[in-house]
Amino acid sequence: MIGRITFLALLLGLSSICTFAQNAAEEEKAIKAVVDQLFEGMKKGDSTLVRAAFHPSARMQSVLFSQKSQKMILNTENDVSGFVKAVGTPHKEVWDERVLSYDIKIDGSLATVWTPYEFWLDNKLLHCGVDAFQFYKAENGWKIISIADTRRKNCK
Repeated sequence: MIGRITFLALLLGLSSICTFAQNAAEEEKAIKAVVDQLFEGMKKGDSTLVRAAFHPSARMQSVLFSQKSQKMILNTENDVSGFVKAVGTPHKEVWDERVLSYDIKIDGSLATVWTPYEFWLDNKLLHCGVDAFQFYKAENGWKIISIADTRRKNCK
């Protein structure tokens, strides 16, 4: 009898773990799809696709080397609306941000995504770095609430 109860308890525990793992995998897939949507929109010059990836109050920041001051600075002037407008403004070059890997962490309705990337302008590697995304799970799905990125010229 005790063996049967132990077996049933283990079986119930394993099914809970499997359900949790399946849900986590589905959430990761949904978050990754938003990142992919953002970069596909950039590549196509589609501001509607890009805007849909962001929460209305999203923020953007960059840590980069300033030629003027000759040191690393934090640029907080990156407005999401300005970024979306720039993406949608016709330009000759293809903006191709290529994600090299995804590290996704989720806790309820908050997620963090760390993605090393390369940014190509047409067929020329312009810079590389890391995008650090913060996501919020809204009623209409996962939305980007913040992006902070680094930019380096010495890639490869």
